[in-house]
Amino acid sequence: MLCPNCKKELIVVERGKIELDYCMFCEGFWFDNNEWNLLSERLYINDKKPLGNLYAIPKVLTGENIKNCPVCNGPMEKFMLFDTILDRCKKKHGIWFDKKEISNVLNAARGKEGIPVNFLGEVFYKN
Repeated sequence: MLCPNCKKELIVVERGKIELDYCMFCEGFWFDNNEWNLLSERLYINDKKPLGNLYAIPKVLTGENIKNCPVCNGPMEKFMLFDTILDRCKKKHGIWFDKKEISNVLNAARGKEGIPVNFLGEVFYKN
């Protein structure tokens, strides 16, 4: 699979039974829907609701360049999670996090009551 940003080959990184595709060059992450669902099960609010279906969040229009999905090569759409604009495949193949976007989302989630984020550990989360 090729990176939506720099078109370099993505490598597979595994942590806590979640396999993510990672770009060593631009430091972005691809979460396919299965991986996002696993992550979402671990990121919950006090009433035990998962963080959520990222496809239920309305798309936003921005001036950012449109990226192509690394699975189907179709154009992705933008949406906002915790004040961070992310890219998702219109055909629901997955979500792309550019460099530092995963940290931004996890930092914002950490500020919400009851959301544990430390399981991603040293591989995915940097202060």
